[in-house]
Amino acid sequence: MLAQISLHAPVRLSVLAELMEVDKSTLSPPAKRLESRGFIERQPDPDDARARLVSVTRAGKLAIRELWKARTTAVAALMEGWAPSDIEQLADGLAAFAEAIKKGA
Repeated sequence: MLAQISLHAPVRLSVLAELMEVDKSTLSPPAKRLESRGFIERQPDPDDARARLVSVTRAGKLAIRELWKARTTAVAALMEGWAPSDIEQLADGLAAFAEAIKKGA
């Protein structure tokens, strides 16, 4: 969720829910947790004083960066010892899979 907020910020949770194809009510609890940890902040929507926009804070950006580092390390460890041809085959397969998803969406 933090990465999605980062991609679309500043954004209303209702808009984020639409983009993520989930009910808005499912985003409120994790948004509150992210806010309490200092990873996101809310500010008034300049187009609608009743609404709030969420954005990622500096701490949130650092958390995202650390998450990506951890994922990269984990994937590298899993693929340790793989032949370059096997890695290329995986990359080609994942690219084809991603393209199929785009066409189906």
